[in-house]
Amino acid sequence: MTNTLASALGNSSRRNITVLAADIAGFTALTQSDEDWAFARVTEVMEEVIAVLTAGQGHVVDRAGDGLLALFPGALQALAAALAVRDRVEVMTATDPAGRRISLRIGINVGEAIVNDDRVFGTVVNVAARLQSLAEPGGIVISGAAVEATRGTNSAALEDLGGLAVRGLGKPVRCFQVRRMRDVPPALHPALPDKPSIAILPFENLSADPDQSYFADGLVTDLIAGLACLPSIFVVPRSSSFRFRDRALPSSQITLELGVRYLLEGTVRRSGQRLRVTSELLEGESGTQLWSGRFDGSVDEVFDLQDKVTETVAAVIEPRLLFAEVERARRAPPDDLQAHDLFLQATGYFYAMGRQDVERAKELTDRALRLDPNNARCLALGARCRLHRKVQGWVPPTDPSIAEGARMGRRAALLAGMDPEVLWMAGIVVALADGDVRGGIAMIDRALAINPNSADALTYSGMARAYLGDADVALQHLARAQQLSPVDAQTYNKQTAAAWATFGVGRYEDCLTWTERALASKPDYAPPWRLRAACFGLLGHLEEGREAVLRLLALSPEETCASTLVYYTPSFPAPGAVSALVDGLGRAGLPVG
Repeated sequence: MTNTLASALGNSSRRNITVLAADIAGFTALTQSDEDWAFARVTEVMEEVIAVLTAGQGHVVDRAGDGLLALFPGALQALAAALAVRDRVEVMTATDPAGRRISLRIGINVGEAIVNDDRVFGTVVNVAARLQSLAEPGGIVISGAAVEATRGTNSAALEDLGGLAVRGLGKPVRCFQVRRMRDVPPALHPALPDKPSIAILPFENLSADPDQSYFADGLVTDLIAGLACLPSIFVVPRSSSFRFRDRALPSSQITLELGVRYLLEGTVRRSGQRLRVTSELLEGESGTQLWSGRFDGSVDEVFDLQDKVTETVAAVIEPRLLFAEVERARRAPPDDLQAHDLFLQATGYFYAMGRQDVERAKELTDRALRLDPNNARCLALGARCRLHRKVQGWVPPTDPSIAEGARMGRRAALLAGMDPEVLWMAGIVVALADGDVRGGIAMIDRALAINPNSADALTYSGMARAYLGDADVALQHLARAQQLSPVDAQTYNKQTAAAWATFGVGRYEDCLTWTERALASKPDYAPPWRLRAACFGLLGHLEEGREAVLRLLALSPEETCASTLVYYTPSFPAPGAVSALVDGLGRAGLPVG
C-alpha cells in the first residue's frame, strides 16, 4: 500500500500556488428552461473562458460542465485573467435574452498545496471554491492572501467583505469583492452631513497572533452597528471605512474622502491570556484627539470585553461629538448661522448652566425656531431652558414660560421620530414642567429602547423615577449611567437624582450623602441645597439646616414653603414626599410665604 501510494505521488510537490475557481451562476435553472440550448451555449462560453485564461498564463487543471479550476504563476496574473474573463463573457452574452444571460462567479486564493501533474490537493483549493460560491453573478471574490500577493501592483477597486466562514476551517477567511471600475464613484468628495459625522476605521492588530485581526474587525463592525442606530450621528458604513485599512493617509485626507468630520481608530493587543483594546476619537481636519479609552480583559472574556468596548464607546461618542460640534459652531461667523449651528451654540451655553448662559441658550433656540419651527432638537433644548429656570428658582413656579416649555417638550416628542436625544429631553421636561411624570417616563423609555447605552437617557430616567417614588429602579438606572459615563461633567445631575430617589422613600441620611457629592462639583445648583435643608430639618439638625436654607436663598431669593408646595405638588407624586419636603424646609427656617 505504501509503495503504491509513493508511486502515485512520485511526481508530486508541495508548493505555493494561486488558484482560480469559476462556475456558471444559476446553471441548473438554465438547463431546466432549455437543456439543449443551455448545453450548447454554456459549452461555447466555457471554451472562450478557457481561451482567455490560457492567454493570461492560466493552466486549467479541472473542468466540469459548469465550472473549472485553473492555476496561475501568481495572484496578479490570476486577477488580470479574471477581469478579462468577466469582460469577455459580458460582451459574448450582451444580446442574449435576460432570462438566459450567462454570468460567471470567480474566486481567487493563494496558499500552499500538493500539486501532482494536473491534480491539486489542499485547503487552498477548497477556499477558492468557497469564495467563488460567495461571489455574485458576474462577480469576483479574492482572498486577503491574494490581495497581499498583489500589493503595490494591483489597481483594481476592492471592497472589504471582512472575515467569512468557510466550511471545514476553524477561522474566517478575509476576502474582498473586486468591483467594476464603472461602479466606483467618481473622485468627488462628498459633502459633510448637517449633523456629527464619523468613520470608524479598522482597528490595528498589534498582537503576534494574526487571528486577533478577526476580533478587531468584529469589534469595529459592532461599533458601527451600535452608532448607526443613533439618528443624531451620521456613520460611514463598514464597506467604505474598511477601504482605508492599509492606506497610510493623514486623517484630514480620510475625512475628506469619506465626507465626515471625525474618525475613531484603535488597536487590539494580545499578550498571553490578556487582551487590551485602545481607541481614540479624532477631529479629522486637524488630527486633534478629542477622547481616548483603554479596555483590558482576558481572552476567556473576549465576548464580554467586546460588548463592553462597544457599549462604552457608543455611549461616550455621541455626547463627545455633540460638544465637538458645539466648539466648531462657536467659531462660525455670527452672520452665517443657520438653525443647526444656532442649536449647537445654544447647547454650549446651556451646559455652562449659569443664569446668563441659560438665558442666552433660550434666546438662541428661539432664534433657531424662527428659522425652522419644526426643529425637534431646538424645541427640546428650548423646553429644557425654561425648565431649568424653574428648577433654579429664577422664575416663580407659576411663570407662563414653564407651561410654554411643557408644550414645547410635547411638540418635540411628536417630531422626534427615532431621535433618542430629543425624546429624553422632552421626557424630563414633560415630567417636571408639566407634572406628567408617567408620560415623561414613557418618552424617556422610548429613547432607551432606541439607544440603551445613552447615559443621559438613563440619568433622566433615574430622575423621573425618583420623583415617582420608584427608588430601586431609579438608582439602578443612575448607577448604569455612571458606569457608562464616569467622568461626565453632568455627574452632579446623577447624584442629585439619587438624592431625590432616597429622599422620596425617607432615607434622609443617604440623601444628605448624595447632596454632598453633587454640591462638591456644582455648589451653585439649587436642588441639592433644597433637599439638604429639608433633610437637616427632618433629622433635627437645625443649625446645619439654617445654613443650607441661606445657601438656597442666595440662589433662589424668592423661595418659600408655599412656593415649594406649588412647585412640587404636580411633579413629585412619591407618597408623602412633598409634605415631608415642605415640613423639613419649614423646620430649617425657610420662610412660610
